Amino acid sequence: MIDYKNLHYFCAVVREGGVARASERLHLTPQTISGQLALLEDYLGAELFTRVARNLELTEIGRLVLSFANEIFSLGGELEEAVHL
Repeated sequence: MIDYKNLHYFCAVVREGGVARASERLHLTPQTISGQLALLEDYLGAELFTRVARNLELTEIGRLVLSFANEIFSLGGELEEAVHL
């Protein structure tokens, strides 16, 4: 089963544009974020990012995972709103 915390960290890296900025935003060490991304990649059996110069770019699988992650977290937000009415 996918660890949604790892998926959250993945989305943060994409949103913030890198591990260092995501770690600052989440108040975690870059090593923690990198380790959790590695676990997610291992679980999925695919690389989510490629390194281009000093930047990370999403792979095709990374873009697919991001699409699903956005939908998952959107549905989670809708669930919270529905329950707290």
